[in-house]
Amino acid sequence: MYRLLDEQSADVRAELAAVLNSSVDSAGEVYARDVDAERLAHRLRRLEGAEEGLAFGRIDVADGTVLHIGRLGLHMDDRDLPLLVDWRAEAARSFYAATAAHPMGLRRRRHLRVENRAVRAVSDEMLDGSAPAVGDIVGDGPLTKALEARRTGRMRAAVATLQGEQDAIVRSPHRGVTVVQGGPGTGKTVVALHRAAYVLYAFPGAAARGVLVLGPNGRFLDYVSQVLPSLGENDVVLATCAELAGVVPAAVESFDVARLKGSVPMAEALADLVRSLQAPEGGFAVRVGQDWLRLKSVDVAAARKAAVASGLAHNPAREVFKEHLVGTATGALERSALEALEHIDAEIAESTGMDLDAAAEEDLRGLGFDDAPAADPGELFDAEAVRAHLMGDAHVDCAVEALWPRLTPEAVVRALLAEARTMARRLPSLTDDERSRLVRSPDAPWTDADVPLLDEAAELVDGPTERTFGHVVVDEAQELTAMEWRMVLRRCPARSMTLVGDFAQAGPATAAGDWSQALGPHLGSRFALHTLTVGYRTTQEILETTHDLLARIAPGQKPSRSIRHGEPPRSLTACPPTLATTVAEEVRAQAAAHPGELLAVICADDRVKEMASAGVAQWARLVPASEARGLEFDACVVIGPEEIVTGRPSGERDLYVALTRATRRLCTITVHAAPEHACKAL
Repeated sequence: MYRLLDEQSADVRAELAAVLNSSVDSAGEVYARDVDAERLAHRLRRLEGAEEGLAFGRIDVADGTVLHIGRLGLHMDDRDLPLLVDWRAEAARSFYAATAAHPMGLRRRRHLRVENRAVRAVSDEMLDGSAPAVGDIVGDGPLTKALEARRTGRMRAAVATLQGEQDAIVRSPHRGVTVVQGGPGTGKTVVALHRAAYVLYAFPGAAARGVLVLGPNGRFLDYVSQVLPSLGENDVVLATCAELAGVVPAAVESFDVARLKGSVPMAEALADLVRSLQAPEGGFAVRVGQDWLRLKSVDVAAARKAAVASGLAHNPAREVFKEHLVGTATGALERSALEALEHIDAEIAESTGMDLDAAAEEDLRGLGFDDAPAADPGELFDAEAVRAHLMGDAHVDCAVEALWPRLTPEAVVRALLAEARTMARRLPSLTDDERSRLVRSPDAPWTDADVPLLDEAAELVDGPTERTFGHVVVDEAQELTAMEWRMVLRRCPARSMTLVGDFAQAGPATAAGDWSQALGPHLGSRFALHTLTVGYRTTQEILETTHDLLARIAPGQKPSRSIRHGEPPRSLTACPPTLATTVAEEVRAQAAAHPGELLAVICADDRVKEMASAGVAQWARLVPASEARGLEFDACVVIGPEEIVTGRPSGERDLYVALTRATRRLCTITVHAAPEHACKAL
């Protein structure tokens, strides 16, 4: 039985301080010995990251057993029982799954709100139907308080408020690909991040390689960056696709070209191009000393076959090709040397009548070496020395380069996109017009759509990426192109992933319409699909205004049901000359009426500079509609819904995203393109 603690006492704080202090002391001793320093440093990071709100719950079993639930398990060396049970442990499952209808043997579930190591609030739920007794504190549930809390610009861990359908996904024993879909505000991202924390706890094999969280942009990654550290997990890499590939794109591709570059035929074309540069035909000729050594095309073909059979990428396979050629060349030189010696012996014997070998043996016997063996002509040729010399010879390397050149990922991609005629042979599935749109000048800057091509080329040229992960979380997964999926999969050989998204919110480069289309070419049907149906962020009033829009962009998708209610959305109208003033007045008024809340202005991408010049950023976050996915705010002012719709091919879906970012209030400002006199009347 676990020990009962008074939540208002200092016991938990004292125990945590003791653990932290002992860890610091131990770390100092260990660093001095340089033994297990990394393990202790990791322990310190986990404890410090999860310290705030470390204990958040308690369950009282009907038999009197009491368990305290925390962000991580806390054990003391001098105690038989843990101070805290890790929220991911099986013993903590009932804290999330028990209901009044199915109490799972619990009498009471207690929620704690801890700030600065002090308990600030306690709330109890009676689960067995009994009336509250002395010591029971029944109040508003923690979920209600969490939903009503103001946004901070950073996502918070929901470890204390995970709901039943969310917790079931988080704790799923499935070790493969888990897909979580759902409407805006259903907690997809929260589930994915807590799922990652659970995987790190429950699956040691995945934990050994760490977790990758792949997000659509830096703004989103900054928003979620504190969730896993607050759960005590620091072995996590947060990255965009560009950061993962080590590429800094300097431009944004047009949507039609981005879709073309994101298609599977591009991978096939890159592979075909690289293969074409691997000694397709011809012989091998190299100058060795004053003479030329020539190998036949059949020798080159044999070297190519050996290199390809190695299964290595282009540049490592080039070394196999070179070694094979050098080996063949060394053999040819040895045969040539022996033939030359035999020819010299024959000429001497013919001109002098002497057998040089016999004469040499007679001379040795005259010197007292009666048992000396006859010299082996082969020993006069040091094959290993010749091989080593040829491997380092610049002439040899130059000759190999002509047959099997060293490549860079950049050179491969530029070669593929150099001209439409080149692409016609390698991309026959595309039309002439599509191929012409892919052509780029040699000095053109890399775009965001080039990133997966460069990553694909890097694997073809240099081999698999060095860094792989035990588990990968992909947020806004509906945004990934086929080429980006290839990027993700090559970094997760175990295929342990959590993918979250909503195809009603898909961007313009997305070619798939559902998960089977997106994942089928890569994973087949090997993924578990879960759907979240309850909204926790956006109010029902806001969701209802998007029902018609949702019906157009995702006819088969059932609208989410929100448990929250709030103010009806407001609508304003402004003319272009007065738009900036109208927006500034609206956000200033909202900021004054609701101090401390997080307010956002979301507009078409080409309106951002105008709004920035109007000083809107003084009172609100300024967010381009193309970058709003995954974010949330207390209130949103959406400018020019019609401009967002016409701004990109995914305009209606972009608008759906923009309209569902607010947790409290939504205001839309329509840009009315009326004649000047009508604008004045407005």
